[in-house]
Amino acid sequence: MKRIPSLDGLRCISILLVIIGHSRFNLYGINIANLGVRIFFVISSFLIIGLLLNDLERNRFSIKRFYFKRIMRTFPAFYFYLFFTGAFLYSINIFEWEQFWRSIFYIENYHPRNNWTKVQWFVGHSWSLAVEEQFYIISSLIFILLQKNLLQKKSLNKIFYFTIIISPLLRVSYIFFKECLPDFLILSNGRSFETVADALAIGGIIVLNKDKIKSFRIFKYLCKNIIYCVLLIILVELLRSYLIPEEYSFKLKVVYNLFGQTVGNIMIGIIILDVIEFEPKTSIVSKLLNNKLSIKIGLLSYSIYLWQQVWLYNWEIHLVYKYFGIIFSALVSYYMIERPFLNFRDKISNKYLS
Repeated sequence: MKRIPSLDGLRCISILLVIIGHSRFNLYGINIANLGVRIFFVISSFLIIGLLLNDLERNRFSIKRFYFKRIMRTFPAFYFYLFFTGAFLYSINIFEWEQFWRSIFYIENYHPRNNWTKVQWFVGHSWSLAVEEQFYIISSLIFILLQKNLLQKKSLNKIFYFTIIISPLLRVSYIFFKECLPDFLILSNGRSFETVADALAIGGIIVLNKDKIKSFRIFKYLCKNIIYCVLLIILVELLRSYLIPEEYSFKLKVVYNLFGQTVGNIMIGIIILDVIEFEPKTSIVSKLLNNKLSIKIGLLSYSIYLWQQVWLYNWEIHLVYKYFGIIFSALVSYYMIERPFLNFRDKISNKYLS
């Protein structure tokens, strides 16, 4: 299959940010792992909305094919991870069903924080997978309405723009009215679907408005000076750094959730569109994203994301051994689970669901 240039390289950067963040390196209090996940969200939306639009325009949109392909892409490796990890934790007598059951049903992003124990760590990262699955359900329902002419294509833009407005407002409301929230929403900022949906909406807007965005002067300027996008993302993330004096921390937390996170997501979207559509193959950025190592890590990124969690627990082993464990587990997961199911998916999809 033809692969989109630089996309695996972007996945490589995303997963490395997650690993660095989960390795507990002190980066001035920046939640670098969450930043890596948000890059995944924008990439995912860019791809999924683009694929669905392409199918719709060619009159070949099929909800059966869509769900089948998504299930074969995500379920096998994830449930293999859950089974192995659950069995391992049970064998050392620290398994807790209360911490695990939400991940099985892709609702870990609504796991009340006051219910967490240390064991929650092993499935804590599945909050982002829950967001992805919820996004698949919502986006597919929207495209069913489009297919049946119950919704106009131009309404997609309105939905995405509305999401970019409402998601930050919800994040801030959760800060100010946390006493009124049900348990499953307390401290859910950056995890629950509605508080991260603007990252997904930005990916959709990019796909729908590529040509218009390309004509903007500011976009052309940022493409020529992509380092400014990176610096702005870092500056935004520093708004919640421990370096901020305590008397300003709450105000800047509000600013970050109301404006900063969305601005950072927009910069991520600009970078993605630039490296995929504009960056010359001879540029340093393009060479970095498309070298063999970056592509390989990008291909393994889903399996790496799953297995880094169990290895980066606070086991009393050297970090280097943990990294070797992540690589080994990801290779086993990719070649024994993920890749065979992807081949099966393509075979069935092309033969029976085309």
